[in-house]
Parts: sequence; C-alpha cells; structure tokens
Amino acid sequence: MKKLLLILLCLPMIFVSCKKEEVSISGCKDSSAVNYNYLAEVDNGSCIYTKAAIVVKNDAGIPISHARVVLHALKLENSLYSYNPDNYNSFDDLVWYNLDTSYSPQGQVSNVFVADWTDNNGRAEFTFPFEMVLNVSVLKIEGNDDYLGANIILLTEGVTVTKIVEIN
Repeated sequence: MKKLLLILLCLPMIFVSCKKEEVSISGCKDSSAVNYNYLAEVDNGSCIYTKAAIVVKNDAGIPISHARVVLHALKLENSLYSYNPDNYNSFDDLVWYNLDTSYSPQGQVSNVFVADWTDNNGRAEFTFPFEMVLNVSVLKIEGNDDYLGANIILLTEGVTVTKIVEIN
C-alpha cells in the first residue's frame, strides 16, 4: 500500500518536471543578408551584409550628386558612349538593352541589374546577399551635356566595398 501511495504521489511530479520548453530559433531574418536564416523566428541582430558603395566624381575629384548609377553583372555589347537619349527612354534602358547575355560553363546566366541615384555626396549604396563582380555604368545629365563613366567592382562577402567612378 505504501508503494502504491508513493507512486501516486510521485507520478504527477514526473509529468510536471518533463514539460518541454518552447525554443524559438534565432538568427538573421533579413533575406538580403549573407547569413540569412529562413528558419529564424527571432531576429538576433547578427545579419552580415555585402555592400557596394559607388562614389561618382568629375575629373576634378568633386563628388557628383543626382547621377544615375547602374550595377549589372553582364558586360555591355556596345559602348556607353553610344548613348543617345533619342534612342532610349532612359539610361537604365540603354544599359538593359545592351547587355551581352553570356553563360557560365554550367549554362547559368546572371541577371543582376540594380540602379539608383547618387546622394548629395555623390554616393549610391547597394546591398547583395553574396560576393560577386559587377560592372558599374554611370550617367549624369546637366542641361544639354551628358557625362558618362564606367568601372568594375569586386564585392567581398560581409564587407562594404567602395569604388570611385570618374565621369567626363
């Protein structure tokens, strides 16, 4: 009888002590980050970003605001200097329609194409989820004058890489 009583008293303690704690998965919830975790339920502030900072300057080294910056993975079939505003609706269209579609040895093609305007300091920033090499094309229109520039940027994972593009 004592054994039965002891079992009945101890049995509820077993179930109470075995209650499972709910564990939420924490990690980076931002899909534009290098270390994005799609399983994360709680953002723990650990996100790491790969950023491209493009600074546009004229030939005197002065930063140029309100210039159009386009980053694209594919090279252009024609020179930027073939730009004629009568033939394209925008600078973005010129770049987009002149991309040379090339394939990797695995048969893949990259369609990275992003654009933005430079701020008052001549800077435009872009965020990517991984490292890559991109072409940079820039246009600034002042009155009847068009100023163009180009460069290449190598993005490193988890780092902000700054590239200066001179326009003339």
